[in-house]
Amino acid sequence: MGLLQRLNGPLITLIEPEIFSLAEQKRAIDLCLAACRKRQSPRTGFIHYFPTEEEVVDTVPLYENFCFALALYRQKTVESALEGKVILEKLLAFQSPDGNFPIYLHEYPRCYERMQGLKIAPLLLQLERQFSVVLSPDLKKRISFAVENILASSQECSSDLWQLRYEMCKYGLSSIEPVLRSTSDGIDWLISMQLGEERPFPLKYFFHQELQLVVCPTLTQVQQRFEPKPQLIEWILAESTGSFSQRLLQDHPLQMQLAALWPFAHVNHKLYEEDCILKEPDSLAVWKKPCDLQTDVLRIFWGKDPLNSFVLPNTPGTGICLIGKKQWEILFDLAEDADLTHNDLFEVLFYCNASPEIRLSINGQNGITFSLGDQIEICSPSCRISLYFELLSGEGLFRGHFSKANRPSQTKIKNYEAYDWQIGLRTLCRSRKAIVRVVCAYFSE
Repeated sequence: MGLLQRLNGPLITLIEPEIFSLAEQKRAIDLCLAACRKRQSPRTGFIHYFPTEEEVVDTVPLYENFCFALALYRQKTVESALEGKVILEKLLAFQSPDGNFPIYLHEYPRCYERMQGLKIAPLLLQLERQFSVVLSPDLKKRISFAVENILASSQECSSDLWQLRYEMCKYGLSSIEPVLRSTSDGIDWLISMQLGEERPFPLKYFFHQELQLVVCPTLTQVQQRFEPKPQLIEWILAESTGSFSQRLLQDHPLQMQLAALWPFAHVNHKLYEEDCILKEPDSLAVWKKPCDLQTDVLRIFWGKDPLNSFVLPNTPGTGICLIGKKQWEILFDLAEDADLTHNDLFEVLFYCNASPEIRLSINGQNGITFSLGDQIEICSPSCRISLYFELLSGEGLFRGHFSKANRPSQTKIKNYEAYDWQIGLRTLCRSRKAIVRVVCAYFSE
């Protein structure tokens, strides 16, 4: 007698979702389960993980463990379904009397995140909908009861994004169109929308198939060490191409949350096209529009292992325009109220990841300092970026420097580690009003 037969009466076959085949799901779920297994305790059976200090192994996050349970069911084997059932039953016991769940198991019955229940609800609903034939009547009842309690305690939501989640969980549809201020907001929106009849694609993102990179022109790209930080949507979209880049195959804690996302039946990789995106077969450039206030001025990505990036972070008084096929003019209107007595005043800063294949040069020679009018080049086997600095108006003395540093969007900063080259123009002295012009171009090798 099989395990499911002992659990749930007559033995039945685990079925596929109607639209998506096992082949379409398998790789992302394999990555998800591998990440979960790596952080699973052999003593408790739970995932032990703390996001800000990955070496900490004494905290049990509820959300990631619910994802683990769903991933086990999505693996569609008798053994994984049995293990998922055991984990799920344990987790449901930690629902507080008011219907919420704690962030970490040891915090029970205190719940510090008011929307934690709504964060978990889609996982329970997907279990109930996709795997009802293998859930025992008692477990079905417990899941339904848990969702009812979550919805009863979440009627007053903290934002439109969570109000959308509430309505999608309760009714399966919503007319709310929340403002997505970050990539994590986009993922929360997508998880909510996948509870409806259609599985949508997040239209405000652009996916480069060869680089397997998702960008949003209005959002800053977060960097993790030498490469852009992976985003959940990248694994799902990369799966549709039939393979994963080395960056996405590496173990990452975010992979544990892949269980919450379902593959798209059809992916149109050109859903988001704008005049601020320049796509080449092996590279991608994104620059900001005048109306975008809080995003990077310019981003260029190229290569696959590693995925290199060059960035000009958001800087007040900076304007950019395309003046050639792959050439930009960038004007820096230097602040009149800057403290010009500061000995280390850098008013123009570019960053490039400091991977071993990157080489910086000044007029074709090695060096670490440069002057206005010098030709700066960032070279790699597949791409070359050139920078030319000049003083367009005003008077002043400037000195350029190459140094190791971290871009503002770098997340993995520990002790004195640096993962980027900083290409900066230091102000020695200048008039109150001054404009620096930089011409940036890149060439595929």
